[in-house]
Amino acid sequence: MNGAPFLECRGLRLILGGQPVLGGIDLAVPAGALVALVGASGAGKTSLLRLINRLLAPDAGQILIQGQDIMAQDAVAVRRGIGHAVQGGGLFPHWTVADNIGAVPWLLGWDRQRRQARALELMAMLELPAHLASRFPGELSGGQASRVGLARALAASPRLLLLDEPFGALDPETRDALADRLHALHRAQGLTTLIVTHDLADALLRADLMLVLDQGRIIASGPPTAIAANPHPAVQALLAAPLAQARALAGLTP
Repeated sequence: MNGAPFLECRGLRLILGGQPVLGGIDLAVPAGALVALVGASGAGKTSLLRLINRLLAPDAGQILIQGQDIMAQDAVAVRRGIGHAVQGGGLFPHWTVADNIGAVPWLLGWDRQRRQARALELMAMLELPAHLASRFPGELSGGQASRVGLARALAASPRLLLLDEPFGALDPETRDALADRLHALHRAQGLTTLIVTHDLADALLRADLMLVLDQGRIIASGPPTAIAANPHPAVQALLAAPLAQARALAGLTP
């Protein structure tokens, strides 16, 4: 990770249905950072990702990727240069695993042989058996579907990866294993990654930076250790449940 801003948001505002969703978001994300976006439901985390991915347009402000204003660029071209994964994978049910992974390369004009080779390469990276390439999403476990969704997000070698609760519906053991694998891929491929998560422990342990959103505003930002050491009252509320669970579990073990 270096200090040069890879992603910047300047005075970002969003209104939906007449209601303010984001109210003046300013942030600068260094290249190579793994950033965890946390906050209560409705805080604006998913909306922020959707703005960065040009799925929504801001009512005010700018979003710059490598110094270029994305609103001055073709929306489809912007999205094709960004990896995006959501909870459950968001897979096309009537496409095979290999075709799902190769969706963006297909849009970019890659031939079938190249798409298949890339799909198998990513499946190996994410520890998915090669024989699943010809299966359909309905034949996969939740963990497998999440891995395929992540592989699809990585297929066209994006520099920016946006993840919206990609492992939220999984059991703790599977979620932890996938989070470890994601962290390794993030480092190995030099990605800049923003991940929306309700898993405070994962954010504190794995992220380089944390952004805490509340009612459409960033109320705390910085390294996880700094946020945990001097928590905002809203951060204290978020931490209360996992800390109570940790203490309860500690009391059960010898």
